[in-house]
Amino acid sequence: MLLVKNAIAPSSQTPLRIHTSLSPHMTTLNLLQALLLLICVLLSTIVALLPSVFDKQKSLSGRCVIFGLLAVCGLLVFIGTGLITTEQAKQNADWIHKVYWTLVFGCVFALPTMVYLLVNRQSKNSKRSSDTPEVISQPCRQELLASMLTDVIVRVEDSLHDDQLIPLLMEDRREEVGRPPEVTVNAKPSPSWLEKLPKFIRVTAESEPGKKIIDVFERDDIAGRLLILGAPGSGKTTMLLELAQDLILAAQQQPEKPIPVIFELSNWKDDKQAIADWMVADLKFRNKIPEAITREWLETGKLLPLLDGLDELKTRQGKCIARINKFLQTTSGLSQIVVCCREEEYKAGEEILTLRGAVCLKPLEEKQIQGYLQRLNCGHLWHGIQNDPDGLLALAKMPLFLHLIPVAYPNGLESKAKRFNSPDELEVYQEKCRKDLFDAYIKHRLEMPHDCQGYDPKDSKRWLTWLATSLKKQKQTEFFIEKMQPIFLDTTKQKLIFGLILGLISGLIFGLILGLISGLIDKKIELADDLTITWEKARKGLISGLIGLIFGLIGLIFGLIGLIFGLIFGLIGLIFGLIFGLPGEEIKNRNKPNQGIKDSAKNTIIISCILLPAGMLLYAAPLVVRGEFVEPISTMISGLGWALIFGIISAGLPVIQHFALRLILWKSGAIPWNYARFLSYANERRLIKQVGGRYRFIHDLLREHFAKM
Repeated sequence: MLLVKNAIAPSSQTPLRIHTSLSPHMTTLNLLQALLLLICVLLSTIVALLPSVFDKQKSLSGRCVIFGLLAVCGLLVFIGTGLITTEQAKQNADWIHKVYWTLVFGCVFALPTMVYLLVNRQSKNSKRSSDTPEVISQPCRQELLASMLTDVIVRVEDSLHDDQLIPLLMEDRREEVGRPPEVTVNAKPSPSWLEKLPKFIRVTAESEPGKKIIDVFERDDIAGRLLILGAPGSGKTTMLLELAQDLILAAQQQPEKPIPVIFELSNWKDDKQAIADWMVADLKFRNKIPEAITREWLETGKLLPLLDGLDELKTRQGKCIARINKFLQTTSGLSQIVVCCREEEYKAGEEILTLRGAVCLKPLEEKQIQGYLQRLNCGHLWHGIQNDPDGLLALAKMPLFLHLIPVAYPNGLESKAKRFNSPDELEVYQEKCRKDLFDAYIKHRLEMPHDCQGYDPKDSKRWLTWLATSLKKQKQTEFFIEKMQPIFLDTTKQKLIFGLILGLISGLIFGLILGLISGLIDKKIELADDLTITWEKARKGLISGLIGLIFGLIGLIFGLIGLIFGLIFGLIGLIFGLIFGLPGEEIKNRNKPNQGIKDSAKNTIIISCILLPAGMLLYAAPLVVRGEFVEPISTMISGLGWALIFGIISAGLPVIQHFALRLILWKSGAIPWNYARFLSYANERRLIKQVGGRYRFIHDLLREHFAKM
């Protein structure tokens, strides 16, 4: 490659200079140092990536090979670093000889190892894409079923007070989905003489309490397309959870059964977004299910959507129903779906769902109320409830309020019957009864003894009120700590402070002015908690790197500087290709509070560590070009700085934004400093439901009550 024109100097104190025919400024020492620096960076990157490949190897021989490559690459990096940092006065013929051998062994191990990593990754991706139903879909199915079952069990247990399940009564309302009406869903085994009369004579019929909703769901005339209606607090969501639990258990035993997944329709924000696209995005965020798998499940009927909270959309309910109907028409493989909605809101709309059946939950009967209280040893409450037919008795006919009454009034009731001169007075009184019940329940829960450090009830109320108001503002029922956005800030002053803090923290990257602007425009915080990138994306980085290497070789024409910087950018491209091409598709659930931000912070550190060699290269390359001594500590510090900058740009910005937002909200008194701990505390008080990293009030009516406080 080089044409030697000068002989080696006899003294070791004189720097060696071997000129090339390509450039009078190019020296053997500088060129060898540059090549040695490049190979050390490439080997360091491979050393950082090999441990993840080691974990994926199943055979002992495969792991031994990876361990051997790791040891050899690490040894070569150690030797090469020592040679680079050797003073030039000592760079004699022996030094050149060692560098040559290090370069040879470095190339022998680096290039094949890099090819092995990329080819191995490509073959795995090809296998995944060709064998998706077997290789990815089945593991995803089992993990999703396990996650959904955990979610459902926790929510069902939170819905039961003192483990007492109240059998609910249903009546057929198939006319609500445009089908001929039926009288009852679950008739008694021995019908009375009244029930034996022809349908046109019968006016009503009782239903048998306690019959499972799955029996209705599996009826031949309904075939899995069901609408569940009911009044607020009547137990619609609880019944949906019971249905989901039975369906999940059946799906775990029978692989041909579809996967039941509960979706909250309050999270459907875009009126123009197709329901299928929304489901795909929702599952990707919650469970990291790849989009291609979710779409394949939907198209082949392997996913059973359970849609809750249609009434939460308010004025957008009709548009959502139209989108659901279109989804049912265009998704040929989908055969089953369940939707939950409040009866009054559904009837008020003009659109109807094109399903096959509908049931409506009936209010509890007095004997059911009295029996429930007696099972809890709270029979002394029945007299006060019975004497207030328009207030507490009306509330007690809804399972939610019946669960709350023994907690809110453990010492008994003194309610008395009242007369009302107008329907408006009755409505005002009923609203007051409901408010008093919620207030008493909250007071009792917050004053319960706590085995750890608790919170002042006034502070707890204020924090819960802020949370309920924020959820109402964003039209959501579920809350993720990592999904907190600048829109949660109430005043322009808070937004300016947010921008100021963000600008000060990230000023070295974007500047203070950009930070202030971003604080005012409510820019959404996008998480960077997923490093999964496909082979196609990684290949682009590798192509860019190879192009950079080609230009680096062309730089030989213009001298050593062109070679060095061409190789620098080419190697950085290769490093990025390795980084983003290696990770596989991993299925994860958000089962920890604030997991998205924690993963983003972890990814910032991972990216920074992997890019540390490239950062050191950016610092050391100009010194090598000028023939100056490369000091190890300075190189490490500078490289760490560059690596952190790239790491923050890639994944750390959401962490900075989230920290600034939490700092302002804490300082304003909207949230406590340890938010996850407080939400867990509220979960223990049965005010909040916590499922992994997700939080929601025990009922939408309680959330609405807090929002009005």
